[in-house]
Amino acid sequence: MRRNQQIFFAAFLAVLTMTGVASAKKTEKPQQVELTSEGGLEWDANKKTLTAEKKALVVRGDTAMGADKITAYYKDGENGKDGEVYLVRAFGNIVITTPKQSVWADSAVYEIEKSVIILKGNPVKLVAGREQMTARVLELWQNADMAVARRNVMAQKDARRLEADVVKAYFVKRDGKSQVERFEAENNVVITNDKEKVQGDSGVYLVDRETATLQGNVKISQGNNFIVGEVADINMKTGVSRLQMQTEKGKSKKQVRGVFVPDGKQKPVKTEKRQAPDALKDNNGDGRKENEKLSDPAVAGEQ
Repeated sequence: MRRNQQIFFAAFLAVLTMTGVASAKKTEKPQQVELTSEGGLEWDANKKTLTAEKKALVVRGDTAMGADKITAYYKDGENGKDGEVYLVRAFGNIVITTPKQSVWADSAVYEIEKSVIILKGNPVKLVAGREQMTARVLELWQNADMAVARRNVMAQKDARRLEADVVKAYFVKRDGKSQVERFEAENNVVITNDKEKVQGDSGVYLVDRETATLQGNVKISQGNNFIVGEVADINMKTGVSRLQMQTEKGKSKKQVRGVFVPDGKQKPVKTEKRQAPDALKDNNGDGRKENEKLSDPAVAGEQ
């Protein structure tokens, strides 16, 4: 028993010494890394690892990560200097807390030198203020104050819900509290609230303003009524949206189109783009020649 206790305390002290100089890029001072556990530590000098099991906890600066099992990987220091922990892996019931967010996951990889934590789960859950985000994969980029969520992503606050294949969340600190400032979403973007549904290929959502800009195959729906276009500016607070088409050399490529179904119980009928009446078209499709004929006094007199 005494021998095991000596091994435990020796390993624990070694962690504090070796990780004391672990550093991350873009930080002014190196940040100490501490690894503790209720079940003891296993030190493998050959693999250069330290493993903690049973309520394991690793702390670096203001970031704390708890898990069922945590393994820290270190490299020997040069010229007699202490070693550095460069990677931490965690498994089972992971909880991460920082001043900006709390995260729950099944597994995590903490790249110390980059200050990046990659989490996986079914799902991973992030909470920042009143904002909640879930995904299968989540990357915390601490130096950039950003999180990148991938696969089955959903960000929700009150009645508003944002879904996409990839979502980047940017954090800011206001009034002493950290919160999400904006989301940048890519691929299969859908934003919904209790009033409308907006879809597009990509978009940016400003959380405080409750406004979004979507691009590519945009569709705004309210019940069975909808309008489609290429670029949309949406104010989800007021319910006012502006939809337009992308232009090329000052000319729109296509027309904005709206479909309105009188009876809300009916399903919208698939519609094709309607052609303008002949009287409104000339050879170029803008109606100027026909209108000029109708306004010509001579022509009018003949009629």
